[in-house]
Amino acid sequence: MTIKQYAFHVHAYLRTQVSASLTRSQVHELLAAAAGFATHAAFHHQAAWCDVPWCKTGLTADENLVIQRCLHFGMSLEEAERAAQGLVSLLGTSGYAPVRFEELITALASHESEWAEAGGAGSAVVAEWVATDLVSRMQQGFDALLGELPLLLEGLEAAASRGIAAAHLASAYMLEPYGGLPDEDDRRFGRELRRRGQWSVEPVGFAEIAAGADRFVRVVAKHRYHLLAAARGGVARAMLLTAERYGDPGVLELEPSDEMDPYAMANLADTHGRPELAHQWLTVLARDGDVSAMHALIEDRNETPFRSWVWMHLSRMLGRDLSQNRHEAINEDGTLYDDDVGGPMYVGGVDGIELAPLATAESRRAKEEAAQLFAVIEKRYELT
Repeated sequence: MTIKQYAFHVHAYLRTQVSASLTRSQVHELLAAAAGFATHAAFHHQAAWCDVPWCKTGLTADENLVIQRCLHFGMSLEEAERAAQGLVSLLGTSGYAPVRFEELITALASHESEWAEAGGAGSAVVAEWVATDLVSRMQQGFDALLGELPLLLEGLEAAASRGIAAAHLASAYMLEPYGGLPDEDDRRFGRELRRRGQWSVEPVGFAEIAAGADRFVRVVAKHRYHLLAAARGGVARAMLLTAERYGDPGVLELEPSDEMDPYAMANLADTHGRPELAHQWLTVLARDGDVSAMHALIEDRNETPFRSWVWMHLSRMLGRDLSQNRHEAINEDGTLYDDDVGGPMYVGGVDGIELAPLATAESRRAKEEAAQLFAVIEKRYELT
């Protein structure tokens, strides 16, 4: 059944069973109201109908909101109540269920251990029916996805065509297990995108996938299209995924969060000519006690003399004094040398850093700031 057919069915029922004189567009408004949305437009911005009977979900249709919408259409209170009762009765026996995009995204992302790597799971609370009656059907194979969930696919595709980023991401998560490629292919794709300076691809419809002989290629293209579109729409989870897979720079514009890998963000910033952002991310690492990041800031990032001494003092408090040479025996490939194996030996590691002394007051201030940072690090490790 399509969304139009569903609305037609509801319209015919209300007209014959409760004598409600409604237009087709008003029926769409009443369905949205039953799902708890003020308007049809609000519903389609946040949710879609899916191929799960309403009675299996435990959802409660909002009869009062349906009555309010009927009154808004000019019905008498008696007509409004009769129409609302009829609609609620129909939904309880043969209606389809509404599912919010964020709820669907969270349910899909929670299967990342079973599916491909899918990123953070978000914060939406997921109803049990979404996982058991909806997502579980998606896991039965791509043919099941196409054959059993046409209403949901139509709703997602329509919302995505209107530029709703959450619909793009939900579609990408849904296609994830069927459109995955080896890491090297993803990296190659990312290099091609960077070469072209283009972070989008042409959309591919579900109908085209079903009819095409080169199904896998089409699924891969559609998965990437929706994932990139969600990233361009500003969805943080999508931006993190496209950054990891394709080196997409969009994530650099986000506010820092615990979901972000500071080293990966620093490398991405360097790749895209944003040294100031790379410096910021290395500073995040250094403040968390990463001595390698402190070394990089002093040696490679033109750190100020004062800040360099802060890192120097902090490294000493952490037992990794950056002023000391740290040399070790290594093999030609950089791995640690093993006496039992033998072979050519090389010297690896780093030389100690020499810093010009600060004025007395500045030196004291640098030690104080390092001590404050050390106290925070120490407290955090005590809590863990």
